[in-house]
Amino acid sequence: MAKNERKVTYNAIDTKWNRIASSPEAAALLKLYLRIDQICDHEGSVSEFLPNLLHQVAQLLDVQTICVTAYSPEKVQKVLSRYDRGEAELSDEQLEAIALKSTKSKEWIRKNNPDQGVENLLAIPIIKSSKVLGSLILVNKSSGEFAEYDNIVVTLIETRLDDVIDDMLRQAEQRRISTENRVIKELDMIRDESRDQGQALDQMIATISESVESQIGFITLYDSEKDRHLPGGKVLRGTRPMSQDDYHEVGNLVRTSKERHATILLNEPVTKEIDSILVVPMFMGGRFLGSVVLVNKEHESAFTSQDKDLVESVAKIIGSFIYQEEKFKRLTVLVGREATQDVEEALIGPRPDTAHGQRLQVTMLFADIRDYSKTTKDMDPTTIVRMINDYFNAMTPIVSAHHGVVDKYVGDEIVALFSKDQPEANHQALSVEAALNMQDEMDRLNREWELTGRPTIQVGIGIHTGEVVLGQIGSFDRKDYTAIGSNMNFAARLQTIAGPGQIVISEATYLGITGKITARREGPFDIKGFGSVMAYLVEGRSPDQF
Repeated sequence: MAKNERKVTYNAIDTKWNRIASSPEAAALLKLYLRIDQICDHEGSVSEFLPNLLHQVAQLLDVQTICVTAYSPEKVQKVLSRYDRGEAELSDEQLEAIALKSTKSKEWIRKNNPDQGVENLLAIPIIKSSKVLGSLILVNKSSGEFAEYDNIVVTLIETRLDDVIDDMLRQAEQRRISTENRVIKELDMIRDESRDQGQALDQMIATISESVESQIGFITLYDSEKDRHLPGGKVLRGTRPMSQDDYHEVGNLVRTSKERHATILLNEPVTKEIDSILVVPMFMGGRFLGSVVLVNKEHESAFTSQDKDLVESVAKIIGSFIYQEEKFKRLTVLVGREATQDVEEALIGPRPDTAHGQRLQVTMLFADIRDYSKTTKDMDPTTIVRMINDYFNAMTPIVSAHHGVVDKYVGDEIVALFSKDQPEANHQALSVEAALNMQDEMDRLNREWELTGRPTIQVGIGIHTGEVVLGQIGSFDRKDYTAIGSNMNFAARLQTIAGPGQIVISEATYLGITGKITARREGPFDIKGFGSVMAYLVEGRSPDQF
């Protein structure tokens, strides 16, 4: 080629390049590329800059809808961000279905035949190092079909979005691992430092609920002997109430998860007040221990598979804690059965075979449920029997633990006797300490009953110290070894003075424990058969220091 001919060719190329470079499309493309670079280098959240980017691309390419999808914690494509010019004709679900086809095939999808709101379509997978991260979808180009210029633009976007989305997904995974490690550490600390199972479970479920942002959380405990599910921990972080129907439905889901040996995750209305729920069963060596239940995620969002994975992971710690606590309780019961006989013999000696009685100085405790008949009048008999047995099962070990003996159960009333002084306290102080612990246990029991829809109850306790007669009392067919005498009658009458949740003690008992408790002198009270007497309302234990 001659020199002049080459010069003409170069001039033609220069002219063509100058025309392309100075075209509005090229200027817009360069501006877009610089904007993409600037936006993608932004240190904030992806959700902060994507809408702006998609808006600019939609204007440049004249498309109605543009969106970016990414893998969600559920391992499916979810719309990360979208922009619509005018009214959207496609739902997120339709866009996600298109994204799934593109990411599965790892190929561009083009569509130019009208179908269900789609006039034309361009979808490309976002891939980094053969790892599929998401997709970029453009729908309904106003000015004809997608052409070469559109291909160049979406290619530029994809080459930058792959880094951005990859970073976003890695950061999300790091946050998940960090959150899980933090929750595990907090649960371990609660387990190691707590001395009360109920308090520990309350703290555990509060920690989990905060981590997954649930409004309500429960830890249920399974009673295998009676085949029932009891609340072991509870937290309410929202204002939405739960009715008995709601609790009933939660119970059904807990039972279903137990039968299936599987987690239940529902993100659809279960009842009027339950929009979403996550139930994770806990098993140890094939034995069902209970469940972690989370209800209604905050901000009206739904529980994710990431939430499910987190709760399933930390539930193992709670299950281990419950299992160890139950082993300790079973050991305590076995020891307690033997100890009860020792305590009883220490109180009244070996029981004689004759009806001869003996006199003994004792402290008598009478605990009675207030308004019991009114509370249970509308309950079915089975529930009443179960409720009163739960009450007795909770209170009796407390008496035994304080070296007392339950003399008898009279309807809903507990009658307990204390006679032997111990190195840590005399029998008057032991009886009052037992009463304080009984009221504390009653508070805990009421929290459980409230969760299951049972009515709560209050107990009034009266305590008196005096001489009684111990002996076998009854007919030829049946005799019980018990205490009788005027002091027993006085203690029973004194108990009627105590209001719901109160402990009232006689002056004889108070004199034996001065300085060990705080009590307020009340009265005089007119007690039938005993005239006008003063009594003391127990306010609590005396502080160790001032």
